[in-house]
Amino acid sequence: MKVFDVMSTDVVTTGITGPLSEATKRMLEREVGCIVVTNKEAVVGMITKGDILKKAFLKGVVAGKVSAKKVMSQPVFTISPDATLEEASKLMTEKGISKLPVVKDKKLVGIITSTDVIRAEPIQVSYLQELVRARFVPHDLR
Repeated sequence: MKVFDVMSTDVVTTGITGPLSEATKRMLEREVGCIVVTNKEAVVGMITKGDILKKAFLKGVVAGKVSAKKVMSQPVFTISPDATLEEASKLMTEKGISKLPVVKDKKLVGIITSTDVIRAEPIQVSYLQELVRARFVPHDLR
């Protein structure tokens, strides 16, 4: 199964110079855990709820007076829509992250999260079970 099969294409984004308050508002309105930061269509960072709490709220930063650039996490690890779910899982595990922007030809086309991968796993298991049943049907021994 490929990243393309399970990724979300309706990604919440903000510009690099946009205020943190607007990014936070968009995340809350859309009920998502992160927002992708872009600069002229290129993915340059991500802001998670944790980033907002650690880098702004706990430090007393006024969200309307600081840009997304000041609190975004970077570097951003991305993945191709043609990559496998196994490759996405490996990358998330190696980097200690749970969200990957999906990029094709340097443009953001989606996002995949660890939750997406977990949801897809039962589907993978059922496909394998069907394959095993089809290939290993007991033969009539006469």
